[in-house]
Amino acid sequence: MSSAAERLFKADDDPSALTDIYRSDCNLAVWHRSLTEDVASYGQNLSAAFTHYSTRFVGNLAAVEKHLTNDLPPAPGKSQFIQDIVLLSDMFSELLALREVGLRLAVLTRAMCPRFHVDRVPARLITTYSGDGTEWVENAFASRDRNGFVVVPDSAPINQLGSGHVALMKGEIWEGNEGKGLIHRSANANVHSPRCVLTLDCV
Repeated sequence: MSSAAERLFKADDDPSALTDIYRSDCNLAVWHRSLTEDVASYGQNLSAAFTHYSTRFVGNLAAVEKHLTNDLPPAPGKSQFIQDIVLLSDMFSELLALREVGLRLAVLTRAMCPRFHVDRVPARLITTYSGDGTEWVENAFASRDRNGFVVVPDSAPINQLGSGHVALMKGEIWEGNEGKGLIHRSANANVHSPRCVLTLDCV
């Protein structure tokens, strides 16, 4: 891994790694964590049994917990799974001084965003509960055309988040980050190998 990439990571299991997002030379901060058995099992079961599951919600922590409690199907580990999402929502809110978060939880059987792109948001948190993690490319190995579209050559080294890892990505409208938002795309997924993905956005 190049020195440029190393600056993007705090390669340990300390959640304080996410605070690196405030560094001017960092557009991706990652908390390397392993899912607990209960949380991982629920995510895998959700992916296997509900291949068309998707929910979107905007609210504070209490509202997020209530929504997921009512919306998610019953199965062992549901409570732990919800508490994990509430924890991430809390961390995201605290880091970015938010009163509410925009939540999307979905089981994917195809790549939702198969082409490399950048997000026009200040920041986005993403984690994968089952299946392959999001792929990303360093800005140094890609370019942008006159319309701002990302161009990634076939020779560019592609990095990938691990399942359970928590990534905080700077987007294009983070102050001072225009033209430097994280270049990423969805990992492959199909009905035989679905993904369960959570994203949290600023609202």
